[in-house]
Amino acid sequence: MCQKNKSIFIAALVSLILWLQPYPVHSEESIFLDLVKTTQSTVNIAVPHFVYSGGGEDESFSEKSRNILENDLRLFELFVPVAPNVYSELEKSEAQTDQPDYAAWSQLGAQWLIKGKYGKSLSGGDKYKFVFRLFDVVNEQFLVGKRYQGKKSFMRKIMHRFADEVMEQLTGKRGVAETRLAFLTRTRDGKEMYAVDFDGANVQKLTDEKSVILSPDWSPDGRFIVYTSYREHNPDLILLDPDGRRRRRPLLRLPGINSAPAWSPDGSKISLVLSKDSNSEIYVLNRWRKLTRLTRHFNIDTSPTWSPDGKKIAFTSDRSGTGRPQIYIMDASSGDRTGVKRITFQSRYNDNPNWSPDGDKIAFTSMVKGNFQIKIYNTETRKTTDVTSGPGSKEEPTWSPDGQFLAYRLTRGRQSSIHIKRFGGKKSRQLTFLPEGGVSPTWSPYPKR
Repeated sequence: MCQKNKSIFIAALVSLILWLQPYPVHSEESIFLDLVKTTQSTVNIAVPHFVYSGGGEDESFSEKSRNILENDLRLFELFVPVAPNVYSELEKSEAQTDQPDYAAWSQLGAQWLIKGKYGKSLSGGDKYKFVFRLFDVVNEQFLVGKRYQGKKSFMRKIMHRFADEVMEQLTGKRGVAETRLAFLTRTRDGKEMYAVDFDGANVQKLTDEKSVILSPDWSPDGRFIVYTSYREHNPDLILLDPDGRRRRRPLLRLPGINSAPAWSPDGSKISLVLSKDSNSEIYVLNRWRKLTRLTRHFNIDTSPTWSPDGKKIAFTSDRSGTGRPQIYIMDASSGDRTGVKRITFQSRYNDNPNWSPDGDKIAFTSMVKGNFQIKIYNTETRKTTDVTSGPGSKEEPTWSPDGQFLAYRLTRGRQSSIHIKRFGGKKSRQLTFLPEGGVSPTWSPYPKR
């Protein structure tokens, strides 16, 4: 059975020192649109060029910022940006006013509109300020306004943050443009860990292990990443700051397997797989480094994942007696002593369970006609649905913090990369393009505001 490449990845965003505190400009009651209950599945949104507000204009900087914001909205797959040439004359006539001509924008096909201003901060230095206003053209209402300021190097995060605000206005859930994904890539000496933004930009190398590493997992508070490293010739559990600057002392160092760590939702415990008792079993490690054994079976148990309420753990085991791994659920306190519930029956090989943030779904890898595909088990209806299909093997699913996207490894021949697919969407998007490939993705939590 393949081990789930999952580990503890706690992201330390404290070190970013970002001046991104949003201040309300003016706000009427937000309008919530439930796309599931309407026939409309997308919103046409116009993002005109940002208006210069004094302090040293930088047109290339302005256009780059606007493109990042527009691209984030496109990647959410619920917004369709209106082409700039459609509204070029209208945006010129409105350049000096904050109030839009709703009728004119509506005639051009825009349903929502973002008006943005930018300029150098009055405090001087390398600081910029941005002011955004979001309008509902159809209902002729102002939805929300935000003001941000920060160093020029923080521009991407400012755009991501407002894109997430726009998404929240539409769906009631914060967007994930600010989140990152960590993953592993092959090297001559083993593997190393990288991180990348949701839009596929800002790729950053995090480790320099020069050895085999496995199973990264991001902590719920975003302060660390945990993973298994063989750098000291033993599969040690290592904590890493999410910017890669600080590698902590081994969290656990026992002979045999120390792998597949998964954080509990409150961040106080880690479930993991150990073989210190001559078999692959699931344990829980608390903050005082005390171990509690959860499984006691002569077959292999691995790949634990917690339910969002912390009461259940789904895991992989071949305890069915067929020698073929399946997904089970057990109590997170008593383990398999009080019984387990098998949830997969449609394939001879199922692995890599990952519980959704909302708690009603478990994504997992399943063998289908010689390839691995991603499936989802609904814990309420107890039904299983397909997420992926087609050529290539898709494995190691990980949920976005809003529960709307899945990232996974796609392998075709010798080539592997990380892909993202919106839950219920038809197409996937390739996220990583490193020539050495990408495996074992883990999605960060929301960064703190």
